[in-house]
Amino acid sequence: MGSVRHRGGETVILHPLVEGAEDAHGNPVEEWGPGVEREWCAIEPRVQEVDNELGRSAVVYGFTVYDTFDSPVTDRDEMTVRGIRCKVDGEIARWRNPFTGQAKGSVITLKRVDG
Repeated sequence: MGSVRHRGGETVILHPLVEGAEDAHGNPVEEWGPGVEREWCAIEPRVQEVDNELGRSAVVYGFTVYDTFDSPVTDRDEMTVRGIRCKVDGEIARWRNPFTGQAKGSVITLKRVDG
């Protein structure tokens, strides 16, 4: 089980997607469950400027979160980091030590788009 923690790490809040959530009329909706704290994560801010089809520039910003190998985060969840709620952007990258095979950590990319 991956238990790498970062001594100076931060606490982030995981908002897991609720599978099969429906509105009052029985229509499927995206809904996230109550927040779950993930302590001792390392956080890396990221900013990326992207041109879109309308000729405008959008700034995509978010965070890269480093958590344990067995982190329960999925690519459909959301997370709050430093008070900012973001969507998980893509698959969770889980890695092992190439020399020992020991489970070491996961890399979670988050994004929030402005523009």
